[in-house]
Amino acid sequence: MYDFKTLSPYDFEILVRDLLQQKLNVILESFKPGKDEGVDLRHATAQDGSLIVQCKHYANTGYRGLLATLKKERTKVQDLAPKRYCVATSVPLSPSNKREIGDLFKPFCRSDSDIFGQEDLNNFLGLYPDIERQHYKLWLTSSSVLERITHSDVYNQTLAIVEDIQQKAHLYVQNESFSDAIRIIQDHKYCIISGIPGIGKSFLAEMMLLEHIRLGYEPVVVRSHISEAFKLLKTGKNQVFYYDDFLGQTGWEDKLDKNEEQTILDFISYVRRHQHATFILTTREYILQQARNVYEKLQAADFDHAKCIINLDSYTRRNRAHILLNHLYFSELPIDHRRALIRKDPLLKIIDHNNYSPRIIEWMSAINKVRDCPAAEYPTLFLSTLDNPTVLWLQAYRNHLTPVARSMLLVLFSFHGGVDLNDLREAFEAFRIQEVIAYGVARSANEFDVALEELEGTFVRCERNGDVIVVSFHNPSIRDFLGKHLASNVDQADILCESLVFYDQFRGVFSPQATRHQRDPIHLGEGAADETVATAAIRTVSRTAKRHVLRTKADGSTIVLNIVTTTCEQNVAHALRMASEMPSPQATMIALGILQQQERRLVESKANMGDIAAVITAAESIAGVSSSVKSIVGAACTVFENIDVYDELEQFIALEKFIDVTSDTISTELIERVGSDLEKHADEVFDWDITQADDEYELDELTETVKSLEHTFHVNLSNIYDRIDDQKEELKAHCDELHDDWRDIDRPETPDADDMEIIAMFGSMFE
Repeated sequence: MYDFKTLSPYDFEILVRDLLQQKLNVILESFKPGKDEGVDLRHATAQDGSLIVQCKHYANTGYRGLLATLKKERTKVQDLAPKRYCVATSVPLSPSNKREIGDLFKPFCRSDSDIFGQEDLNNFLGLYPDIERQHYKLWLTSSSVLERITHSDVYNQTLAIVEDIQQKAHLYVQNESFSDAIRIIQDHKYCIISGIPGIGKSFLAEMMLLEHIRLGYEPVVVRSHISEAFKLLKTGKNQVFYYDDFLGQTGWEDKLDKNEEQTILDFISYVRRHQHATFILTTREYILQQARNVYEKLQAADFDHAKCIINLDSYTRRNRAHILLNHLYFSELPIDHRRALIRKDPLLKIIDHNNYSPRIIEWMSAINKVRDCPAAEYPTLFLSTLDNPTVLWLQAYRNHLTPVARSMLLVLFSFHGGVDLNDLREAFEAFRIQEVIAYGVARSANEFDVALEELEGTFVRCERNGDVIVVSFHNPSIRDFLGKHLASNVDQADILCESLVFYDQFRGVFSPQATRHQRDPIHLGEGAADETVATAAIRTVSRTAKRHVLRTKADGSTIVLNIVTTTCEQNVAHALRMASEMPSPQATMIALGILQQQERRLVESKANMGDIAAVITAAESIAGVSSSVKSIVGAACTVFENIDVYDELEQFIALEKFIDVTSDTISTELIERVGSDLEKHADEVFDWDITQADDEYELDELTETVKSLEHTFHVNLSNIYDRIDDQKEELKAHCDELHDDWRDIDRPETPDADDMEIIAMFGSMFE
């Protein structure tokens, strides 16, 4: 019989909802908090509005506390005036208790049978075993789980570990990873649970262990060597073996004894051949990849089919809120601290934080972490810990990764986002060459491929679309950590600066100011010699990495949509704008070197003319470069004059922009000739942009372009306005026609929690 004390009020409400939906044959849904916040947040209502069920947990308060609260609810219930009112509580109720509660809510409580106490709920669980199975926390924390092993011949260390696991099982929140791991066990008899530090690998494995104990399996926890599993193996007896961090926490080189990799493979082979044995292992994904790179036998083993990789995408917004709720509800934190944290603003910021991880939630819910922190400052401390992920990544980065893998992470940091695999390889090779020069380190074969295999699935993720592979950080907090790491490790920052290949990297590490759309600047150039910064800018400005647009789907996976690259002229304009914010000598040095390259590109007809105006505008505020700017303007005029036929919209726009920033530089004859061509061939010039417009916003922008061209070239393009209006009408009709079809595209089966639901979840924290 369950006392439900291991359930938070939210867990209890969900259980009651499932049981009473089955018992009463109705659909129940949770109320949102009302405007006056007087309605209990744990209400549920039937679809026709005729039934209200109020859930009151009060497992630790008892009947006296329950009754006192219910008396306060009587007026609210009278105002709601439901046709039927039920109360469900985890408190044991005698017949007289039920009569007393029923009398409180007459005539809305039809009879004492509308009052459900602890005994009734346990009875329903017996009637509906499927619901009991769905609520894992009930039986994972049940005393019957431990009773199944206390009298069996179980290794004492295993018993102690299982007791510890069960003590914290009330914090567990089931997510899709649990089902994935169960399926893998069913298919393969063993499961390797991997992921980044702090993501919940061990917790999932421990819940899997408890589940097998419930099913009658005898547990065996392997602590130091796989030989322990073989020693305790019992033929014909159902056993579940659990090996946490089987490759170690500090890296493969400190873990595996001689031939242990073969012993692990032998045990996996045994498990797969025998029905009575199950094997659960955990490891950090990068350590698994390290081991597979070093141990030939592990490399040959096909583990991928039996891996359950946990990442942040495994947790929905509802999961995140539920995890925080459980940790706060069962913590020893003072009430004032918990009240401060569950206010709307800090609560939602924590749940939606990019660096959210179960480990940080666990840390910051522990009383010893906030003992000296006043309640009013607790939310700030919690959020600042999330803002600084150093504690999460520092140990893994310093002690677990190989030096080559660390190098790759620093190179990836220098890019703004996901980068093409081949571009990353080139940048990595350049960085390693500089490391050899600086430190005299030895290089080995296939360093790039080995490092990528080590990091993939933990620190980095590789998205594939056909032949395209994009590499990006697995979690935003890794980038934050690396930025702070580089800021305090000047020698590595200098090597990175010396090795830059692409201007994308230069932009990533030399941003002197951050806009609201950028991360905080790291100022890797601070303290470097002027010529170092100038050389890096001049060296990279003509090289652009292939940046891929990624789209995240409803299931959390990502796909590569297309490649986005900047032109050399866009790089030049950015570099000049950045240089204008630097001290004058350094700014002039960078600008002169870059403008010389730009002039050569114009003379050789390699420049993208659409961005020349931006280059000129960016250079105008830099001292000492007026002569170079004049040369750029002259070379650009020659290019525009030498274009035989203007027949593409981009050509007209480029010339229009150039004329706007350099008045009286283009001859009147050229303006008249170009205007005549535009007016004569307007339909052909605008056809593609009009017919390919995806929305009304694009068409509005095109209208502004038409107006600007009319003004500059003194032409009438009224027929183009008519075509734009016609296209708007077609788009509107098409959207109305397809609206119903779009409704279900990429939509998850269950909508995730919105702000109101999350706030409601925490409404009964102090019952």
